[in-house]
Amino acid sequence: MKTSYKKILPLFLLAGTLVSCSDLLDIDPLDSFTDSAVWNDLALAEANLNQQYLQIEADNGRSTYIMYCNFTDEAYHMHGYGTETTVRGELSPDKPSLGWTIDTWYKNYQAINGVNRFMENIGKVSTNSEADATWKNELKGQGFFLRAWFYSELYKHYGSVPLIKKTYELEEDFLNVKRAPIDDVATYIVEQCDSAAALLPVVYKDNSDLGRATKGAALALKARTLLFKASPLFGTPSNEKWLAAAEANKAVIDLKKESGEPAYLLTPVNNADDYAQMFTDYNNPEAIFMKLYSKKDGPRNWSFTYMAPAGPGSGYQGWGTIQPSQKIADAFEMEDGTPYVRKDKSVNPYSNREWRFYSSLIYDGCTWGYGEYEREVEIYTAGEEGVVGGLDGREGPNYRNATQTGYYMRKFLNRNYDTYGTEGDTTPWFFMRLAEFYLNYAECQIELGNIPEAITYINLIRNRVNLPGISADNIREKYEHERMVELVFEGQRWFDLRRWLQSEKVMNENLYGMDILKYKDGKKEYIYREKAVQERKFIAPQNYWCPIPRSELQKAPLLDPAPYK
Repeated sequence: MKTSYKKILPLFLLAGTLVSCSDLLDIDPLDSFTDSAVWNDLALAEANLNQQYLQIEADNGRSTYIMYCNFTDEAYHMHGYGTETTVRGELSPDKPSLGWTIDTWYKNYQAINGVNRFMENIGKVSTNSEADATWKNELKGQGFFLRAWFYSELYKHYGSVPLIKKTYELEEDFLNVKRAPIDDVATYIVEQCDSAAALLPVVYKDNSDLGRATKGAALALKARTLLFKASPLFGTPSNEKWLAAAEANKAVIDLKKESGEPAYLLTPVNNADDYAQMFTDYNNPEAIFMKLYSKKDGPRNWSFTYMAPAGPGSGYQGWGTIQPSQKIADAFEMEDGTPYVRKDKSVNPYSNREWRFYSSLIYDGCTWGYGEYEREVEIYTAGEEGVVGGLDGREGPNYRNATQTGYYMRKFLNRNYDTYGTEGDTTPWFFMRLAEFYLNYAECQIELGNIPEAITYINLIRNRVNLPGISADNIREKYEHERMVELVFEGQRWFDLRRWLQSEKVMNENLYGMDILKYKDGKKEYIYREKAVQERKFIAPQNYWCPIPRSELQKAPLLDPAPYK
């Protein structure tokens, strides 16, 4: 029966780590399985597929915590970790990595090879019951989805890429491998998603399959891919492309369970804390596809290590690596929906802001910490002699890790997680959630000229967080602003700026921060820093696409290195 894979999986995960010991014992090894064994047992076949799920990277799961928001105007990666190559416009085939642990080309093709092997062999597995047949079809559907997922990552980064549809063995060469036309790549991803959607359930029978691809995930990946295909970077936009993207995104919004209930719902919130907590809840009804973490074993969620404030206490003592920019802090509106406008330095800029400001940023004067360690965050420095700098600022005890922008990231941190405990942080990473597809659909409708329909879906997002609706004037500008704020830090903006061909403007802007000075009378001054925290450079047109690594160009001489040499 299906549940048997839970006993097999730990052994399968060990395969390759203990193989060298097998010749020491005169018994059959328990840490590896022959091909004939794997493809004769559904549980082992599923365990094989699970290995491909492990190849899906989330921003909060990288050991160097490199997030895509670090490459945009959203945030500064204080410790660098190789991100400097990207933000300084220095990418090339000899410097192809966006950061130390981001190897997009190799990792995705490695995963595709694994999925190809699975898809070539799953048909060999026999079934003995209707339940087994259903299980097998679900596994095939997940295989289609995973292949689409890994190709979508390549498509977003490189555009035109080789479509490898068979397993490559170590001894094979790549002399005839070349890039497929960019629209063919998108078409292949969409075809894989359609095949997946035809086999996958909207909801699995129980939570033992939580995190696996569903029909909704397949439809959502298709919708996102068609949105990219319609965008300027990926070719010449047309009504036909925008209409296809609109229909696909609306299909995600309208998807129903067997009961007739909507498959996904915008999570209702009553305040900023409610909004923040929905990003820590794997039962979030808005979630379409996510990365899960366990309390003890498996991949680790690094959020608190890299995001938490630097000062003492449970919930604190982070490395302050991900630091929101002043530009993003200013992007959040006032609570009445009017734009934030800089005021005199004596006026607290953090008062009366919209809910998403408070749920996304940790700033001077807010409260943070677990249980008895909850306290006021102190990012200020001394404005005069006799004043002691704040616990979480550049004059605090952990000053080396203190923020240089004046902010820490709040989004994705679970306020109820005890960092002094022994269990891992189980906060998931949402790759796709319903709000994105409301916004995707709105963008399509703007491009098609259906402004009232676009406004309806933008305002559903705004009204949820107690903001008034927008009007039709400057609709494109308002839409882009709403997308930036709603999806802030979720890894979308870097791809958005590129597909809109706006990176050469935005990513040539330097990042700035805020200095908070405290005086003996308790008053503070909020001074916008004139010196950049980080200087940025974007070289158009080549930086719009990621470079293929030189080593890959040498293996496959027919690969076109353009726009790099």
